Amino acid sequence: MTKHLSNLIGKMVWAVVAMAAAGTVANAASESKPTAAEAAPRAVHAQLNDLAAAGDSLIAVGERGIILRTQDGEQWTQVSSPVDVMLNAVYFVDERRGWAVGHDASILHTADGGQSWSVQAYGGKAGSNPFMDVLFTDVRRGYAVGAYGLFKVTEDGGRTWADLVDPALSERGLHMNAVHRLGDGTLVLAGEMGLVASSPDGRTWKLLDAPYDGSLYAAMPLGQRGLLIIGMRGNAFRTEDLSEPQWQVVPTGTEKSLFGLAPLSNGRIAVAGSGGALMVLEAGKEPSRLKLPAESEATVAKTFTALLAWKGQLYAATNSGVHRVATLR
Repeated sequence: MTKHLSNLIGKMVWAVVAMAAAGTVANAASESKPTAAEAAPRAVHAQLNDLAAAGDSLIAVGERGIILRTQDGEQWTQVSSPVDVMLNAVYFVDERRGWAVGHDASILHTADGGQSWSVQAYGGKAGSNPFMDVLFTDVRRGYAVGAYGLFKVTEDGGRTWADLVDPALSERGLHMNAVHRLGDGTLVLAGEMGLVASSPDGRTWKLLDAPYDGSLYAAMPLGQRGLLIIGMRGNAFRTEDLSEPQWQVVPTGTEKSLFGLAPLSNGRIAVAGSGGALMVLEAGKEPSRLKLPAESEATVAKTFTALLAWKGQLYAATNSGVHRVATLR
């Protein structure tokens, strides 16, 4: 059943939807078996939630277990997916090995650049919370975070996943929406109720003073120790040193919820979210609306859920597929 934010359209709507009964992530060999995604004639127009580069390919994941792959950014192909649940995030540690996570505590793995996928973990439809993000620091160590304090760690490339229990996080049981690694190796979490936490090793976590008590949906590392975070009502903040954060308000020019970030050239940053919000942030200047290419189909999108710069173009995952939204220079 829904917890809250059910009136929002976009990535985090799906991310906060969870079953009332808590479940435990099971290995792929569990008796609880997922249902494979169906081939969808209009898969390229589906709700897509995240993007990741895999060598010369671009991978997108989204609703009903849909996984899309392209090598030119124009022709997208739906690849077989072993689950039919919402997928919220995808991450590649190199050009071949990647992971996707989503509802029913699902964790998928590919070893061939996204051409085929297998189930590493699946909680089943009887009451498992969704994962919202995934990060691997190398081919063996990875983290999957999600709703109501769901936090799993692997030390063997995802063959087994274990609960991470840390009082700083587990006692609050908050939605963890984003996990990242800073330039110096520090890990950082962002989530609901202003959750910001850091860890030197991924095992023990420290809650940090947050600049905002609402939900934070996405983050982007800045240099070695800095971080930019975005969330509800157009809120954005940055700090140059997360060890002793001095948060600065970043004007975004919108009160729409923000979900996507991507670095551009010359220190500029693209940010996107609900209500068609799509802007460029630049230090010392007012936020500017990102002008879409004349031929872009992104004009039909109402929610931008993720952004990624790839092969000289800026792409957006949206509620109506993946669209090219800018040529980078």
